[in-house]
Order: sequence, then C-alpha cells, then structure tokens
Amino acid sequence: MMFASLRSRLWLTYFLLIMGVLCIVGSFLVWFLLSNPAQATSLRLHEVAATILKRNGLEKITADELPAAVRRADRLTGMRIIVLAADGRILADSRAAIAAVPPKFPDFPSGWQISVTLEFRDSKNQTWLYTARPLLNGNILVVAGQGSQIPLRQIIRRDYLPSLVIGGVAALLLALFLAFWFERWVVSPLQRITTAAKAVSAGQHQPIPLKGPSEVQTLARVFNEMSERVRASAQSQRDFVANVSHELKTPLTSIQGFAQAILDGTASTPDALQQAAGIIHSEAGRMTRLVLDLLDLARMDSGLFEFKRAPVDLAGLLTDVTDKFAVQAHAAQVSLRLATAPLPSFIGDEDRLNQVFTNLLDNAIKHTPTGGQVALRAQAINSQVEIAVSDSGPGIPSDEIPRLFERFYQVDKSRRGGGGHGVGLGLAIAREIVAAHHGTLIARNNPDAGSTFVVTLPVARPDDSTLAKRRNFSEA
Repeated sequence: MMFASLRSRLWLTYFLLIMGVLCIVGSFLVWFLLSNPAQATSLRLHEVAATILKRNGLEKITADELPAAVRRADRLTGMRIIVLAADGRILADSRAAIAAVPPKFPDFPSGWQISVTLEFRDSKNQTWLYTARPLLNGNILVVAGQGSQIPLRQIIRRDYLPSLVIGGVAALLLALFLAFWFERWVVSPLQRITTAAKAVSAGQHQPIPLKGPSEVQTLARVFNEMSERVRASAQSQRDFVANVSHELKTPLTSIQGFAQAILDGTASTPDALQQAAGIIHSEAGRMTRLVLDLLDLARMDSGLFEFKRAPVDLAGLLTDVTDKFAVQAHAAQVSLRLATAPLPSFIGDEDRLNQVFTNLLDNAIKHTPTGGQVALRAQAINSQVEIAVSDSGPGIPSDEIPRLFERFYQVDKSRRGGGGHGVGLGLAIAREIVAAHHGTLIARNNPDAGSTFVVTLPVARPDDSTLAKRRNFSEA
C-alpha cells in the first residue's frame, strides 16, 4: 500500500496538517473580507499610500507633471490619488472628472504624520474612504477608494494570495524538514528493533541502545529483556538436552553391556547372571525415576500439574518424615533431631510437601560425615511457617549456591551419574512444589559448618477453608 510505512504516514500527516491550517486561515480571511468590505478597502488604502511614499515619486516632479503622475498611479493601483497643497488646495486629482465639485478635506494640523481612514462625499453623493499622508515637500497625499470599487478577487489576488502562497510553501518546507527529523527520531530506533528481531530469529542476540522518545526507549528496553529471556531459554534447552542425554547415556550403556553379556554367554554362572540382572534392574529403575521427574517438571512448567488441596498437619508431616529416615541416619551414624513449635493450620498437598522434605533430609544425611548431626526445625513467624533442614557437613561452595536449584546441576561433579545418586532434579522439583504453595526455598551455609535449607510457607488464610473457591496452585 502507498502509505503502509510509518515514514510515509508521518509525511502525509504533516502535509495534511499544513494544508488544513492554510485552508482554515484562507477561509477565515475570505469570510472577514466578505463581511467587512470597508475594512478591506481601508487596508488597501493604507498599503497604496505606504507604497507611494516609499517610492518618493510625487515629491520630485513639477506641478505641471503632477496630474499625469497621479493618473499613472491610479491606473497601477486602482485607487483615486489626490495631492493637496499645505493650505488644502487640490493640486492634482486622478479622477477629477468624476466630481464637478472637488471634495472638501479637513484641516490637517502641523506635525501630523498619519491619519486614520476617513470618508467624504463627492458631487454625486458617492461615499469615498480615504487616508492622508504628508509628503516631504509640504504637500499632502490623499489615497481614496470606494468600498465596492475594488473587487474581492482583486483584493485577494493582489494583497493576500502571494503572502498565502509564500507562507504555505515555507510552512510546507518546514513541515517536510520536521517530518524528516521526526522520522529519523522515531522510525530509526524502530528499524533498529526490527533488525534486532531478525537477528534474534537467526540466533544472534545483540542489545539495542536506548535512544529516541521515551516510548521507543521503553519498547527497546522490553525487547532487550525479551531477547535476554529468549537467549537464556534457548541456552537452557540446549543444556537440558545435553544433560538428559548424559544422564541417560550411563544407564543405557550399563543395560546394553550386561544384556550383551547375558546374550553372548559371558555371564553364564548363576552369580554372574544375578549380578547382570540386578544391575539392569537398578539402571532401569534409575531411568524410570529420571523420566518421572522430567514428566513432573514438564507438567509444572506447562501449568498442567494438579495439586491436591486439603488441610495439612505440618507437625505430623515432619514427624513422619523424620521417623522414615531414622534407620538411614542410624546406619550412616548421623544424629537426626526434630524440633517443632506449635504450628498453625495449612492448606496444601501433603504428598508433594512430603516429597520436598524427604529430598532435603535425604540430601542432608548423605552429605553429613559420620558422627555429624542433621536437624529439622519448624516454627511460626508472623503469618508464615519456617521449616529449616540443617546439617554439619562440608557446606556448599559460595559460588555454587546461586546454581543449586538448576535442573541437573550437582555440586559434587564426581558423583554425577553414579549408582544410587540423583541426577540433579530433586532440588529443582522441590523448589517448584514450594513455589506452587506460594512459598520460597533457599539455601545458605552455616556460620560454623554445614548448610541449611529453609522452606517458608504462608499460613492458612480465611478463604482457604472453602477449597472449591480457590484455583490450583499451578494457575498462580
């Protein structure tokens, strides 16, 4: 389309604006002249008088040449030109034949410079408007005209049309300059955004400089943020595929190797077959847990994960989780303690919260050396419940804490993919579950030794009593 671009629309807008203003001014001028013909004549009289005075033509000629000079001025201007002597006598009249009796003019006081528009009547009782100006030689110039004497077309064509045309052309040139400047001010940043968007689609992420109007700068700032999120998302997807491939590679290699040993007869004894079958079963179970964790994360990301909502006895839940790990802690020679204060009621998914604290306690026990301690504490603080899982292990490197909840991330790289160990999804899932309960999960190192994971959950609110009126946590 002809005006599809913003640049062409800006130019068209300025052009129409200038043309509209000129049309309004011209229409108002025509209306003014039509409704005030005497005013138009008066303006013309003053203009002709000023022009004659500027040329000084009537001051340098003799008395004999004066009648011919005023008649020439009449033909050029269309106005009646009269020259008076200082005593009021008429020295020359360009239209003396119109009135047998010359008009009578008032006495002009000494020292006068310019007169307003006055009027007189000739011998035919016709009304004339006139203005008088003093000449340098002492004579008086009188320029007279009748209101109906000057056609409206002539007034507009002679006096106003040139000025309107010149003003219109100047305004149009100024408008084009402003449109060009404004187009570069607004459109150029938009073109940079368009170029950057094409680059993003090609996998290149370059920030856009914040230039132009505030709205364009806001758009550029939002685009930069979006581009950064797209870049991070693309990098996360690449890391995700690489991590999943790595985590599946080890169990698949083990399953394939021991299955081949069974097929080719390498594992022929009952003990060897038992060992091969056990490893295949263990690795298959590990792959199953990995796939189930990935499915849970995918459902959480898509908002399709459903949480059961019911009143939860947090104190009882923490007691059950602690009892479940008592045997494991005893076998690892780790002291496991539980300390809970009276806790308020809470609405949530008990099974999923059990999964969170199970993961935190399991990690704490595994990373606590023999003779160490693991403590689970819970207390109500204002309108929240704070549950902390602390251990006396080696702690977490400070530079690792910000990445601790990333998917597939493991602090101990040497244990990655080993039998009986996780794949780095437990903490990521735990954080998603806590977030779905409108809570937070953070990690920090203890001042003396070990680390602490703190879960903060909001207590029950009045509308939590009616579960049907509340949305799933996944919709939050």
